[in-house]
Amino acid sequence: MAKVVDTDSQLMEGTAAFLFVPTAFLLVGPAKALRWMVLVQGVLKSFPWQWCAVVRRQDAKVGAGIGVQLGLGDSGNGNGNGEPDWTPVMAARTWRRRKSWSHELENGAWFAGDPDQGGVIAHPGGHGPMTLQRQGD
Repeated sequence: MAKVVDTDSQLMEGTAAFLFVPTAFLLVGPAKALRWMVLVQGVLKSFPWQWCAVVRRQDAKVGAGIGVQLGLGDSGNGNGNGEPDWTPVMAARTWRRRKSWSHELENGAWFAGDPDQGGVIAHPGGHGPMTLQRQGD
């Protein structure tokens, strides 16, 4: 049998408790997006953009996201072949942790960050930023 509410304060406490649980679940998505945007902002404040080649690595095992390698600049090894230096395999992801591969990236992309550790990559024109995180060797 249901208990009858005796006072207005009990009614308010019950309503607040009833609304708290769904509200907490609704705030998880925006909180993840905000943390991701703060991470992107920190990288972009610390590192300049540079143009790079992007190769999707379907054979690479990444925890979440898309396995990619970046080709940055000229290798500078003195042979003058103009080949880029390739980064280790990294996982590219958005705050949702999954994103379909955009063939637009095969034409190159913008990268800001540490080539050995990760950073931020964006489609040509600066659209659709994704974070890059190095995968364990």
